[in-house]
This record gives sequence, structure tokens and C-alpha cells, in this order.
Amino acid sequence: EIRSAETSAVTKAVQRDLKCYSAVLTRNCSATMAPARIQNAVRKATAAPEAEVEDRSCNLMIFGLQEESGSGTVESSVRGVLDSLNEKPTLSKCARVGSPADGKVRPVKVTLSSREVLLSLLRKARELKSSSEYSRVFLEPDRTPEQRAERRRTLKVLGELRRTHPDERYVIRRGVIVSD
Repeated sequence: EIRSAETSAVTKAVQRDLKCYSAVLTRNCSATMAPARIQNAVRKATAAPEAEVEDRSCNLMIFGLQEESGSGTVESSVRGVLDSLNEKPTLSKCARVGSPADGKVRPVKVTLSSREVLLSLLRKARELKSSSEYSRVFLEPDRTPEQRAERRRTLKVLGELRRTHPDERYVIRRGVIVSD
């Protein structure tokens, strides 16, 4: 209870100080920046990173799922992948990410009902390799740009280790490279 009260007090103080900073910034920079840009900059600066992580905690990214033809929908394509895993979760939202381009398959962002459902699907994701229809489809958690950059660096190091030590078996567990 004490920790909760302290956290609440600190949060309120930070929000109050940020509002004051926002007012000063708006007054001093209004000549050089449009008010909408100032508001967006302040909103970005004051956004809590925990909120973004919390927002992504139930999101699943599906890579390699072919674009839908005329009558198909994204949701029906996603349902097909999930059915092949013998899962029927509640989907809050399904949408392709990015703009369409010739020869490119856009990833699908799926919002699920809970984190537990997401983890269950990620555990079963390997089963897609043995599927004839979805062998080139991959499931990943939704990551922030910073997390994606860190993952790319880890994968680069993993590739280097596998090239230099072909007799060893290296895998990534919880973001860390380990030898099996």
C-alpha cells in the first residue's frame, strides 16, 4: 500500500511538472512550430512507455500469410492459420500492416483477447512448419521498434556464432543466445 501511494504521488508530480513544461514549451515555441506539431511532440514526450508495451501485450504478428484474393478477408485467412493449430481464440482486431506493394506480402497484426492466448499460440507456432499450406507462415509477438532492433542485433550475433562454430547448437531463449 505504501509503495502504491508513493508511486501514485510520483506519477502525479511528474504529470504536473510535464503540464507546466508543456505550457512553457507552447508559449516559447509557438512562433516557430505549429500548435498541432507542439501538441504531438508533447504527447510523444509524455507518453508512458509502459502503456505502449501494455498495448502490444495481446498483439500477434503473422508473417508470410499470402494476401487475400477478391472475396477473402484478412480475418478468414487468420482463422485458417489458427485452425491449423487447433486454436479458436477470440480475435478483437485483424489488419494488414503497411501499404500494398507488388511482390510483397504485408504482415498481419492480430489483437487477441488475452496474453495467455497469445503465449499459447506462440508455443504452437512451430507446428506450422509441418503444415503444407502454412509452412512459410511465421508467428511473432508484436515488438516495439527498439525491441525489433535488439532482436535484429541478436540474430546477427547468432548467425555469426553458427558460422564460426558449426558443431555447436545455438538458440535464442528469452532474448539471450545460449548453447544447447
